[in-house]
Amino acid sequence: TTVEIRLEDVLIKMENRLERIENELTDLKVNQSRMEEKLDAIDTSLSELKKQTDKQDNRLWLLISGMFLSLLGILAKFALNP
Repeated sequence: TTVEIRLEDVLIKMENRLERIENELTDLKVNQSRMEEKLDAIDTSLSELKKQTDKQDNRLWLLISGMFLSLLGILAKFALNP
């Protein structure tokens, strides 16, 4: 059995497939770029959140320290004036 295929038809199919591959690759690159932008935004948000948390930690530490010193002062007052 002999099968005849025109070279032009084969080349057209190959060209079509290559175009689809190029389009898919372009789509992948665009999606990767979008994901990188989103990851950068998330990274920035996390950095800001960490800064806010650090500030809250410092405020909490100051509050606890102040309460402790006040308690020591009250205890000292009662110790000196029984």
